[in-house]
Amino acid sequence: MPMDEIILKTQRLKELLAQVPEEPTYDTWMEQIHELLDDREQLLVAHGPDLEKADQTVLRQLVDDSQKIARLIEAEHQRLGMTLGTARLERKTVKSYVDPYEDVDSNFSGLFDQQT
Repeated sequence: MPMDEIILKTQRLKELLAQVPEEPTYDTWMEQIHELLDDREQLLVAHGPDLEKADQTVLRQLVDDSQKIARLIEAEHQRLGMTLGTARLERKTVKSYVDPYEDVDSNFSGLFDQQT
């Protein structure tokens, strides 16, 4: 039944969003979420009329879960935006560093190349 498949995909989305991975697997995690969202959307569009006949309790739960998923995705987008903002700020700070010794014409290597 399409409703069961929609519910399973919704549950899987909630599980994935509950555990944001670290950097090495983050892109794979994000791809899985996008695939599930796309699959779920296609099912909802294809079986929209059938959903009207479904149990109202199940539909309410599906709506609640969808809202939770939307909030989790929004929170992750904000966190990601903060991460990108921090990275940009760090990059800007590194670029703005001025080496006070860059104009000094001195070669100290002679001090370190002597044999003792």
